[in-house]
Amino acid sequence: MEVCRKSEQEISNSGIYRITCVANNHFYYGSSVNLKSRIQNHLSHLRVGSHRNKRLQRIFDKYGEASLSFEIVKYCDKSFLLDEEQVYLDSHISNPDCVNFCIDAKSPMRGVKFSDDHRRRIRESQSRNKYTFHYSSGHSESFNSLRAVAEKFLVRPSIVSRWFKREKFGRSNSTLKSLSVVKAEKTGDESVTLFQHKPKSEPWILAGATSRTQYYREKRRNRNLIHKT
Repeated sequence: MEVCRKSEQEISNSGIYRITCVANNHFYYGSSVNLKSRIQNHLSHLRVGSHRNKRLQRIFDKYGEASLSFEIVKYCDKSFLLDEEQVYLDSHISNPDCVNFCIDAKSPMRGVKFSDDHRRRIRESQSRNKYTFHYSSGHSESFNSLRAVAEKFLVRPSIVSRWFKREKFGRSNSTLKSLSVVKAEKTGDESVTLFQHKPKSEPWILAGATSRTQYYREKRRNRNLIHKT
């Protein structure tokens, strides 16, 4: 196992890992800022048959979980993680035993080729979707494609797609919140409605306490009185 100069504590368990099938020596390289969590994530998807890497899923289905070994090949600071992963991809992607299908660590879909039928189905699916944004001023805007929304809000289409995978929006750094969007709707193949997230009031505010310290101090005092009685 190779270890970078920084200690494991400094790099917070980030690094490069390798999954190997001992039955046929096929392998997969990946990177994560949390190696333990990432490995568990792989196993969770493989067990239910929903792993994105179909080659790895077929290996799991054929040889079973016991045939897979997980190895941390290099610890690395997270700021250099994708660059380090790219080194391993460049070295092994041409090997027929390597089951990685991504050739670019920073752009995973780069180089992935879809069939003409697959492209057609994607276009048809996108054309059936409609995106509507309602603003705090009372007016609304509708768009017929992810690209049109992305051009409006000056973000990548993948960002727009990610918005509609959430139940709510409105974090302090949210693009939608900064543009005074109060509701966003996606209708079509998969209808989704998003509302601004309203943070829950803190318990000391609901209790009418003048401060957080006073609230918890009073709560501890009441608990001690109950124990004494």
